[in-house]
Formats: sequence, structure tokens, C-alpha cells
Amino acid sequence: MSPRPAQPPEQAEAKKFAIIQATLDAIVAKGPAAVRLGDVAKAVGMSIGTVQYYFASRDELLAQAFSFHTATVLLHLEEMAKPGDDPRGRMARYRLHDAFAAVHGVGMHEQRSRIWLELVTAARADEGLQNCVDAVFAGWRKLFRTIVDEGLERHEFGLFELTAAEVVDTFLAIIDGFDLATVAGHGPDPQTMTRILIETADRLLEG
Repeated sequence: MSPRPAQPPEQAEAKKFAIIQATLDAIVAKGPAAVRLGDVAKAVGMSIGTVQYYFASRDELLAQAFSFHTATVLLHLEEMAKPGDDPRGRMARYRLHDAFAAVHGVGMHEQRSRIWLELVTAARADEGLQNCVDAVFAGWRKLFRTIVDEGLERHEFGLFELTAAEVVDTFLAIIDGFDLATVAGHGPDPQTMTRILIETADRLLEG
């Protein structure tokens, strides 16, 4: 690859970001198998050579796009885990409710659901992408487990027949089910999704 003139770091990062966003849009529109460097280049108004300057191959571009998406989701989860200044936010039950209400707002829900489904599928044959999947599961699990454990310690929550880990896995299974339904065009509206998660949590954690 021939060297290119130096450019300010922020300009380079802006170009990389635009390329990754266009790649994610293409993944949502037609799946990763159909993504082509030429289509991505056209979408961002760059040459294929420019795209290859930042991402040497199509596989590298897809991997970086999925990794970027994963990092963005995890950042959202970290924000959701913060108690906030509202006194009510310090109560585990309401923190859990607020987290459920924010689930559909982690990224654009329909886009995130489609990318998640494609990522899980592609990860079956790619160890690097499997690491992305594992990181997302770990992020969601950490978010809910932290809140549940705090509620148990303060006796706000009680357990009946399921362990705390099993309760959290139930939350994740419901969210994944909503994501799949969303991709299939049969997902519930955000308010219904939130209500189902809250009612499920209240029943499982009432002891």
C-alpha cells in the first residue's frame, strides 16, 4: 500500500468512523456476507483504495465494525449501571426498573437487534467475533447481577427457587427473545418490553 499524505488524527478517526458506520448500515440492510468494500466506499464517498488504507481487507473491516458496535453497547451498559443523583436511583429495585426501561435505548434498538443476530451467527466460525459476543453477554450480565446483588444485600430483594445468576440469565433470555422478535418484525413496543421485564423481575425477586 503506497503511503498517503499525513492528516490530522481527528480527520483520520472521522473517516474511520464514517466507514464503520456505513459498514454497520450495510450489515443491517443485507447481512455481513453481502457487504462489499465497493458499496461501503460508495456510501461514504471515498475510493476503495481509501477504505483499504484504513482497513486492509473486507474481513478486517467487518471485524472492526462488529468490535466497534460491541464497545458502543458496553459503554451504554456502563452508563446504565451508574446510580445517578436521584435518591430513588439508589434503591436497587428502581435501578433495575430504570435499566429495563433503558434497554431499548441501547443504540437504535432495531439496528442493534439486527447487528446482534448477525454477530452471533458470524461468531460461530470466528473466534474474534465470539469474543465480541462473550463481551456483550458479560456486560449485560454484570449490569443486572450488580443491581440484583445489591438488592439482596440490602434485603430489598428475596429469592425463591432460582439463584441470582439464574434470575439474571432469565432477564437476558427475555431481552434476546425481544431482539429476535424485533428482527422478525414481531417485537413488542418499548413500553410493553419494559413492563414485561419489570413484572418478571418483581415476581422473581419478591422472595
